[in-house]
Amino acid sequence: MAFKKYIKGILKPEVAKRAKAMKTAKRERIRASNRQIDYGELEKKIGYVFDDKSILKEALTHPGAVGFSKGKVKSNQRLEFLGDAVLQSSITDIVFRKFDTYDEGALTKIRIALTQGSFLSELSQSLEIPKYLILPKGSEHLREMASAAEDAFEALVGAVYLDSNFEKARKTIYKWYKQRLEDLHNLVEQQNPKGALQELAAKHGESVAYSLLSQSGPDHSKVFEVEVAIGGISFGKASASSKKSAETKAARMALGAYAKLFPDNTDAGEEEKKPAKPKAKKAAAKPAKKPSEKDA
Repeated sequence: MAFKKYIKGILKPEVAKRAKAMKTAKRERIRASNRQIDYGELEKKIGYVFDDKSILKEALTHPGAVGFSKGKVKSNQRLEFLGDAVLQSSITDIVFRKFDTYDEGALTKIRIALTQGSFLSELSQSLEIPKYLILPKGSEHLREMASAAEDAFEALVGAVYLDSNFEKARKTIYKWYKQRLEDLHNLVEQQNPKGALQELAAKHGESVAYSLLSQSGPDHSKVFEVEVAIGGISFGKASASSKKSAETKAARMALGAYAKLFPDNTDAGEEEKKPAKPKAKKAAAKPAKKPSEKDA
């Protein structure tokens, strides 16, 4: 005891104060991570009621919160691994049954669009899943992070599967996706605008090229500006924190502008009609030069 008092005596007041504050903060984090949460609102939102609430709690436990919890608390990482597999299988089954006239290539595009990270993050936010994440104190910003939202979504899928079975999990997932499937054409384009732009341009005999116009800022916070051209004509410029993201943004912008040149060919089933439009435009452009050639 005397030794402890001696140690405290030689410590600077600032150090002792900081150590006490750290202990207090740790206790608060432990209490916060072990609080009883009413998941009724979330279960109503997702349309599924858990028999085992502990599985749901695990699905919502961010890895960073595990170290501040009493007992053997698991993070949602294992459920995320399981949920990813269940989601892929469920979406494959759903699109295979729903789009019975589509070939393998088209079905693959749809599945990719419906399981991409950005889409899962957006769907997670729409279901308000991040709102119920169990986080370490001082980490509320994680609720706004796309990666945390995506991980929690996949973990929730795994949790529904464990709490029930594959068929119930598939039906629950279908309810979440049902409205999005009605606007599938736009969804595929939004999730893979570069691929959609490349495909549309190719149907009109044009090529797509991306050019890096500039990059600025320090290494940890660079900004890339990219321009996309179709057939040598610029259709959009965009900036982002990475070259890939800038190209994606530019492609999304160009896709809308380029599609407007062919207003009668918006339906995916009219592929045979699309080449006729640009040919007519090229033919109309050539006669403008002929009078000057004759005069010369």
